[in-house]
Amino acid sequence: MITSHCAIPCCRRLAKHFSGTTRRCRRVLLSLLLSLYPFIAYSDSPTIWLLQSGEAPVYEQVTASILSSLDSICAECAAYQIKQLNLDDTPSDALSASGDSKPTLIVSIGVKAARFVASSQTPVPKLYTLIPYSSAASLDLDESSKNASAIYLDQPYIRQLKLIKLIKTEKQVLGVLFGPATSALRAMLKMAANNLKIPIATESVTEEAEVGPALRRILESSDILLALPDPLVYNRDTIFNILLSSYHSQIPVIGFSASYVNAGAMLAVFSTPSDIGIHIAETIRQFIISDGKGLPEAEFPRYFSVEANRSVARSLDIDLPDSEELKQRLEQMEGQ
Repeated sequence: MITSHCAIPCCRRLAKHFSGTTRRCRRVLLSLLLSLYPFIAYSDSPTIWLLQSGEAPVYEQVTASILSSLDSICAECAAYQIKQLNLDDTPSDALSASGDSKPTLIVSIGVKAARFVASSQTPVPKLYTLIPYSSAASLDLDESSKNASAIYLDQPYIRQLKLIKLIKTEKQVLGVLFGPATSALRAMLKMAANNLKIPIATESVTEEAEVGPALRRILESSDILLALPDPLVYNRDTIFNILLSSYHSQIPVIGFSASYVNAGAMLAVFSTPSDIGIHIAETIRQFIISDGKGLPEAEFPRYFSVEANRSVARSLDIDLPDSEELKQRLEQMEGQ
């Protein structure tokens, strides 16, 4: 660091050493100061934290998508320092710091980072991302607050149901199996299905031993099975039997990830890390251009992907368009 106390003596020594003039020395010193200016200015820039829950590839992919998208869409972000942090390397009191060390906005990525930020009770605006809708209650997310918002991992029910409407089947009684993580959403799904005139049959379980009997009842009373991200119902121990039983009953399964389609589900709508990263970047930009005056209400993912298993569809005698066509038609339905 160069201070005013050392500048003049330093300049004189330089002048003597190079046998140049004081004017030349001043030019050298000015050039040096100008070269340091960007670093001085950057250190004083407002900061946005991207706090990952860990080093898992999904967190890294979301962060990479955020940074890439900000480079493309947010010229205003040049005035901000975007700081990438890992929860494993973040001190427990990091958010209790005061003064200039506080960020302007905290973007948590994943459930662990969201809980860390929520428990700190920091007044800094926060955007919780890559979290299931079911975890919002535990974060005490005040829907009326402009100081906190979320971008959920789950797909909105209306999107899933509209996708089901694109399936050409004679009957469309929708079967849904709820567990502890999704039971509170039962009324919301029923309302959405009613609005689209889709008949629905539901079962609820509270422990894994109940999944088998409840699944048999659902398969007897429905034509399509909608899988929801409930870890008690759909996990590595149950998914194979659920897919196999559904197939034997000639019931297509609508999953919530590409891996489910690869395992035997007929169809899935989901948001990739890139999809979610773009949405986060757009929200950050909106926060910046509004001068930090508020965050939008919590949202489901704005962008999505569709994956279809047409081999499974053919074996169930269902004429299913390819993934890209389904996505385009679904986007058109959402734009209406």
